[in-house]
This record gives sequence, C-alpha cells and structure tokens, in this order.
Amino acid sequence: MKLQVWLAAGAALIACAGPVAGRTRSDTAKPAAAAEKGPADAEAAAMEAYMKLNAPGEPHRMLAGLAGEWALEVKSWTAPGAPPSVSQATCVNKLVMGGRFVQEDVTGTMMDTPFAGMSLTGYDNIKKKYVGIWVDSMTTGIFRSEGDYDASTKAMTFTGTSFDPMAGKDVQVRTVTRFESPGRHVFEWYAPGPDGKEMKSMEITYTRQK
Repeated sequence: MKLQVWLAAGAALIACAGPVAGRTRSDTAKPAAAAEKGPADAEAAAMEAYMKLNAPGEPHRMLAGLAGEWALEVKSWTAPGAPPSVSQATCVNKLVMGGRFVQEDVTGTMMDTPFAGMSLTGYDNIKKKYVGIWVDSMTTGIFRSEGDYDASTKAMTFTGTSFDPMAGKDVQVRTVTRFESPGRHVFEWYAPGPDGKEMKSMEITYTRQK
C-alpha cells in the first residue's frame, strides 16, 4: 500500500508539471496514468488468483459428508493382546469457514471422567494434503496431522506427532479412517506400544444418528 501511495503522488506531480524536457502534457500524463493503474490491476489480479487457489473443491465436498450427529463407540488398548476398555460418546460435526473445514465436537467420558474434544479437518489446496488439528479437555497441547485419501480403499491416513506420557516424549502416530458407508466410519489410532512397535491403541466407530 505504501508503494501505491508514492506512485500515485508521483503521477500527480508529473501530470501537473506540464512540458518537461521537451515532452507535452499528454506525453507525461500517459505514463502517469499507467503508473497509477498498474499496481492496482496487479493487486486485483493477485487477489483473484489467491481466492481461486483457496476455493473449496472436490476434497472439501467429500468432507461435507461427515456433517451431522454421530454416536461413538470408543475402544482403547494399553498393551498388545490386552482386552480393550469400551466407552460411549457422541459428536456433532458441522461445516465452517465456507465449507473449507469440518468442525467436530465430541462429548463423552474417559477414565470415568467427563471428556470433551474438538477437531478441525480440511484440505489444504496449496499442500495438496488433508490437514487436521485436535484439542481436548485432558491435554494442553494441539495435535496436528496431515495425510491423504485413498479412493481404492476408501480410507484416509494421517500422520503426526503426539506426546506419550508413558514414554515421556513425543512419538510418531498414524491414524486411519475407514469409510464403510455414508452412515458409518471407523477411526483407528496407531502409536508405539510398550515394546516400541506400532500398535493400535484406539478405535472409534461412528454411527450416524442424524
């Protein structure tokens, strides 16, 4: 914007100066008008390109199918081969930011304690990746992940880094969401187990209610 102000001021001075170094007023006015109009046109073109680049597309329309109310069955494992603990939860998904993201609000219990969580999932047109963040009422960090959708398996795989309280450090995690039907999908969380090998430590089955 500062550059545009200086260009406009310079153009005004040239236009008012009359003949300069053998040039006529019309000669000096033409480059002045071009100088004033050029940056504005460039800015408008850049903004138009930016808006097109960030417009919702087919990947966002696929995510729109997650909107609605869901019943959740949550299974958690602490060790390979151990029986899972099972709890129930609910979530409400809605489209936000002009359909660019799906916001998920989860309520339930964890370790007999009321639990709330929220996620945002979208598709980054620039990265050409699905992206997500998660926060909840039992942690103070933000879990960030990104990944891809495989149409042949109808599964979305994300990777990210999460703090493991047992290991006392950040670990690599992998999530897989398998879309079985418009009314049912299954989310799986994989992380290093006690032996350091990847294991499935959580599975959430979503069943549409509305």
